[in-house]
Amino acid sequence: MSRSQANKLHLFKLFRAMLGALVLSGCWGTTAAEQRFYTLSLPQAAATTTGRHAAQVWVKEVEIAPVYNRPQIVFRFSPQELQFFNQSRWADRPSRMVGQLLERAVTTSGVFAGVVARLGTAPPTYVLDSSVEAIEELEGGDLWYAHLAMTLRLSRFDDNRAVWQFSFDERRPINRQDLGLVTRALSEILDEQLGIALRQMEAALDGKPPLATKPVPTAASPPKSNGIELQPNQAVHGSVPVAGETKFDGTNGSEVNWRNSTQYHSDNTAIPTGKGAIFLPSLSLKAEREPPVSVLQDGKVVGSGGMGRRIVMAPGQYEVAFGSGPASQHLLRQVVVEEGRTTIVSPDWAVLDVSVVNAKFIPFLGTYEIMRMDDREYMGVGYGVDEELGQRAQVWVLKPSLYKIVQSGSTYRARTNFATVLLVPGMAVPYLLVQDDTTRDFLGAGVAEPDSSRWVDTRTDQEGNWRFRTSLGGSVLLNNRTEGYSSAPVGSSLGIDLFSDNRLTFNSDPHIWTTRLEIEEGQSLQPTIGTDNKPGSLLDGRLLSVKDRVYFNSIYIYQYLPWVGPYLRVGGETTLVDQQTYFEKPTQVVVQDTGGATIATHNGSDGKGETKFVLSGPLTPVQLKQGAGVNFRVLHNTTFDLDLRSGLGSRQYLARNQLVPKDDPNTPSFEVRRVAGTVLTGFEASALGQLRLTRYLQGSTELDALLPFDGLTATQLTWRSALSLRLGSYASLTYTLNVVRQPNVRPDTPWATEQGLQLRFHYAPL
Repeated sequence: MSRSQANKLHLFKLFRAMLGALVLSGCWGTTAAEQRFYTLSLPQAAATTTGRHAAQVWVKEVEIAPVYNRPQIVFRFSPQELQFFNQSRWADRPSRMVGQLLERAVTTSGVFAGVVARLGTAPPTYVLDSSVEAIEELEGGDLWYAHLAMTLRLSRFDDNRAVWQFSFDERRPINRQDLGLVTRALSEILDEQLGIALRQMEAALDGKPPLATKPVPTAASPPKSNGIELQPNQAVHGSVPVAGETKFDGTNGSEVNWRNSTQYHSDNTAIPTGKGAIFLPSLSLKAEREPPVSVLQDGKVVGSGGMGRRIVMAPGQYEVAFGSGPASQHLLRQVVVEEGRTTIVSPDWAVLDVSVVNAKFIPFLGTYEIMRMDDREYMGVGYGVDEELGQRAQVWVLKPSLYKIVQSGSTYRARTNFATVLLVPGMAVPYLLVQDDTTRDFLGAGVAEPDSSRWVDTRTDQEGNWRFRTSLGGSVLLNNRTEGYSSAPVGSSLGIDLFSDNRLTFNSDPHIWTTRLEIEEGQSLQPTIGTDNKPGSLLDGRLLSVKDRVYFNSIYIYQYLPWVGPYLRVGGETTLVDQQTYFEKPTQVVVQDTGGATIATHNGSDGKGETKFVLSGPLTPVQLKQGAGVNFRVLHNTTFDLDLRSGLGSRQYLARNQLVPKDDPNTPSFEVRRVAGTVLTGFEASALGQLRLTRYLQGSTELDALLPFDGLTATQLTWRSALSLRLGSYASLTYTLNVVRQPNVRPDTPWATEQGLQLRFHYAPL
C-alpha cells in the first residue's frame, strides 16, 4: 500500500469515527426538552334537565386579551413585564378552555331551560358575555400566586339591557413554583366564583335582592417584590366591591380561610378521576410532627393519611379520627366526600408543642405527663428530643380545654412540679418546659416567647429557614467555713462556673442541618493546708478544674421521604485546660505505659508542702466522630414510635499523652497509666423507641453503637432505657437501665451498667 493510499485510509477512518461520534451525540448526547401541558377543570356535576327559568341563554365566546389567549402560560413579577413558560403550555387556547367550562357550569346549574353556544334560528332570551382580564402566575418574593380575574354580564338579547353583572379578581398563594399547583388553584377559583355568580344571577332573575356572600379573605398580605405590590384579594359581588385582609389569630379558622391558604394550595396530592379528598389543616409548623389521621366507614378503617395533605377517598360519607393519646381519646368528625372536590375539616381542635430543655436551654430527653383538668382525663406521657440525632418532638393534637402538665409519675393533684396551659380552637401553642436533667424537677414552664420560627401564620407556613440560638451563663461562689461547722474542709474557697451553648439550625424541607457548639468551664480555687493543718491564704491556693468540656456536633439529614432519608454527621469533644492531681505530701508518681510497664517516675514538691502532677494538657484528649448512612422512621402510631439509623461510622480517640489514675494501694507510690489512642471504623447504628401500651404503662429506649470492622471486641455502645408503671392515682414505679461499653478507656472492664427502681408517692388532701 502506497503512502497516499495509507493517508486516504487513515482519513477515511477518522471521518467515519467523527461521523459515528456525531450520530451518537445526536442520539444520546442531547435530549429534547420535555413539554408539559396543563388545563383547567371543574368537578363533575349532574346536569339539570328542567330549567327553573323558561328562557334560553346564549353563552358567547369568552373574550381574553391576546397576551393571555395563547398556548404559552404567562407569569409576571412586575406590572410592566410579562414572560412566558416555553416548555409549559395550555392544552387548549384559554378562551375556548374557559368558555367550555362556563357553558357546562351554566348548563348543570339548572337556571335556564336552554343553553346554547351559537345562535340558531330562534333568538335567545338572554346573552351571557364574559371576559378574562388575567389568567397567570404571579411571583411575589417567597410566594407564588395563581391569579384569575374575570367579568360576567347577563343582558337581554333584544335590547342589550344589562340584567346582572359580576366580577372577581382572585389570588391564591403557593409556597413554591409549581404549575400543577397553579392550574389546580386557578380551577378552584373558577369553580368557587362561578358558583357564587350563578346563585347571584338567579337571585337577580327572580327579582330578589343580591345574596349576602362572604368575601374570600387572603391568608396574609402578599409581599412586595421587584417593584410589584400584590394587594389583598378583592371580590366584587353584584356591583358592590368587597376587599378584605385576614390575619390568622385563632378565631378565623373557617373553611373559607383555609381554602385560600398557602398550605392548602401547596399540597400537590393528585385527585384521580372519580375520587374526592379530605383535608385536615396542620396547625403546627410541620405536619409530619402531628399524629396520623384515620378515615372510618361503618366503624372500619378504610383510609389513612396525615394533616396538611389531601386524603384521597371515593365519594361517600365518612368519619375521620385524629388526635393524641390512645384511640379511645381521638377526636371524631363527620365528612362528606364529593367527586372532584376537597372537603376541608375546619380546625376546631388545638395543638400543643412542648419543648423540653435543661437549665442551659439545651433540649434533652426529658419526660412529663399531661391531663385535661375539666374531666381529669389522662392524655399520656410526653418526651423531649435530642436534636443532634435528628429527632423532632411530636406535637399534641387535643380538644380545646385547660390542661395540666406534671412531672412523670405525678397526678392532677400535684402542688409542685406542675404547670397549666389553656388551649383554644385553631391555635398552635409553643410551650417551653425547663427541667433539671438529673432529677427531672420542673425549673420553669410557660408559653414560649414569640419568634419567627414558631409564631407564624400556619396557613401560609412562612418562617425563616435559618435559626440561631445561643445561651450564655455562669455563677460565682465565694465561701468561708470555720472549724467545727461541718466535716468539710475549713477555709475560704472561690468557685467560678461558665457555660456557652450555641446552636445553628437550617430547616427547609427536605433539608435539615443542625450544628451545636457547647463550652463548659468550672474552676475552684481552694486554700492549701499547712503543716499545722490550718488553711493558708486563698491567693496562694490551688486551682482545681471541676468542669472542662468543649463539644461540637453537626448533622445533616435529607428527608427523601417523610420516613426515610440519608444523613451525614461530624463531631468532636475535648478539654481546654490542664487536668491535675494533688497530694497532701510529696509522693512519688510512677508513669506506666498502656500495658502497665513503668516508663518514668516523678518526685518533687511544689514548695507548699504538696505535690502537683499534671495528668493531661490542654486539648487532651480529643474525641472525634463521623458517620453517614440512612435514617428510618420505622413506626409511628398511637402505641409505638421507632426511629432507626444505620450506616458507616468512624471514631478517633486521640489520647495526646493522656494519663489516668491507676493507683495500687499496696505501694507507697501513686501509679498513673497512659491511655491508648484508637481509630475505629465500622458499622454504626442507633435506635430510639417510645412505647405507650396503656395510660398506665409507658416506656422509652435509646441505643447508639459502633461495631468496628476489625473485631467486635472494640465495640462502643451506649444504651439507656426506662419503663414506668402507674400504680394508681398516687403512686408510680419506674425502672431505669443504662449500659455503657468503652473498651478504649477501660480495657480491663469495658462494660458499665446502672440500674434503678424508683417508687414514687404523691398525696394532696385538696
